[in-house]
Amino acid sequence: MALKTDTRLPLHIQVRDELLRRISDRIWTAGEALPGEERLAAEFSISVGTMRKVIQALVQEGVLERIHGKGTFVTSAFERTSMLRFVRFRGPGKNTLPKANVLKLSIEKAPAEIAAKLQLTPGAKTIYMHRSRSYDDEIVLVEHIWLSHKRFSKLIPHLETESPPLLYPIYDSVCGVLVSRAIDELEMDVISQEDAQVFKVPAETPCMRIERTMHDHLGDVVEWRTSYVPANRFHYTVEIR
Repeated sequence: MALKTDTRLPLHIQVRDELLRRISDRIWTAGEALPGEERLAAEFSISVGTMRKVIQALVQEGVLERIHGKGTFVTSAFERTSMLRFVRFRGPGKNTLPKANVLKLSIEKAPAEIAAKLQLTPGAKTIYMHRSRSYDDEIVLVEHIWLSHKRFSKLIPHLETESPPLLYPIYDSVCGVLVSRAIDELEMDVISQEDAQVFKVPAETPCMRIERTMHDHLGDVVEWRTSYVPANRFHYTVEIR
């Protein structure tokens, strides 16, 4: 079969990405068995050994699990880990997520910059969300989030009554959109007058600006957000191997 992946990649990586696409599209759901290795190998015109290598890689990533005598199954942890890996918060001695509060939720025509970020035409309908995140009533982060209205219209009634700490699982459960890749860009900035009122600090207080672009498994942009953290609250750790 023709793979819907980057043909410049090694074949086993292309097959892995195709299996992930099918899992993300719910062709195989959590707890469901995949077809046998020989059948999959024949479908992709690869050797059983290569197919076994692909399956083993997904087992190691926690996407699949092997049950002796039964087969290979999609793990129930896949959806949780696939989204939680994009979330990193560290509170003062806490492992809990910061509380979320929706300050504004509106439908707006996309300005040119936002339309370009979301791969939409200028003026297309978008969902705009302004949120704060806090620990013990101390606001530590402010977010400006933009989404395509066409893909996420079902989200609006939910967010009018709920303020979930994590949006990515809601994107999946309500709109059927599963995120798979994040690109973060960090730069120093100053807090705007609008956000200064939320943080209760002077305008133009130094901060870290985090621009995040979320993609689905096909590479399409799912979400664009900018987050602001006061400079004295920002901590960044990276491990490179």
